[in-house]
Amino acid sequence: MRYSLDRYHMQIEIETKETDIPPDQRARMQDGIEQLGQAVAGFSASDLKMLIIHHPPSNRFHAEAKLKLPGATLFTGHWDPYSDRAIDGCLSKLIHKVEHYRAHPDHEARHDAEERTALDEALIAPTDPDAGPIGEAVAAGDYSRFRDLLADYEDWLRRRVGRWVQRYPEADERVGDTVPIPDVVEEVYLLAFERYPNRPDEVSLSQWLDDLIDPALRELYLNWDEERENVSMARTLRETLPGR
Repeated sequence: MRYSLDRYHMQIEIETKETDIPPDQRARMQDGIEQLGQAVAGFSASDLKMLIIHHPPSNRFHAEAKLKLPGATLFTGHWDPYSDRAIDGCLSKLIHKVEHYRAHPDHEARHDAEERTALDEALIAPTDPDAGPIGEAVAAGDYSRFRDLLADYEDWLRRRVGRWVQRYPEADERVGDTVPIPDVVEEVYLLAFERYPNRPDEVSLSQWLDDLIDPALRELYLNWDEERENVSMARTLRETLPGR
């Protein structure tokens, strides 16, 4: 079952295994979801997925929940011999987790997630990679046009790259010196240009670009001299073209 509570900007998906939720129990369950909606009302978006499972060997129910918020994903679950109490316990725990996150938010991660959502809403890539201005630029081999169309992602990508390089001690030592962050960002764009025709439909443009950061770093470090020259040449060419 999928539906949304637009007043709370919350998307909801509920699944069951080895059990069904009768109408009267669904109505009671909705009260808990309404309380959760009130708890997340201040967020720009939220996505709740619940799974209610009956385990015949123990004759117990397990309600699992995953709630995506800007900058965080919260998980919880609850066991009980009765399905309605398993669901109520799970939702109650989740509400407590939301309250704690609101009191101790990761401001940087939340800002990053909200910015990424805004970027995706401002530039919605068509389902068909060959369609739209981005696909046309790729088909024409026009990297500069492709780069300009994705220019609004650049500041966000720089911050994402800065966090990713911290995962690689050898890379972190070279960023800002031997390996400027703009070079890594440019490598992400180059990989995106090359791979755009095979971009997965179900992944947002920002998530797809984020997923290319690790391959970009690996490309730069495995073939350092050659890749650095290619990246610098591409950036120089873009900056020196008329109208840039």
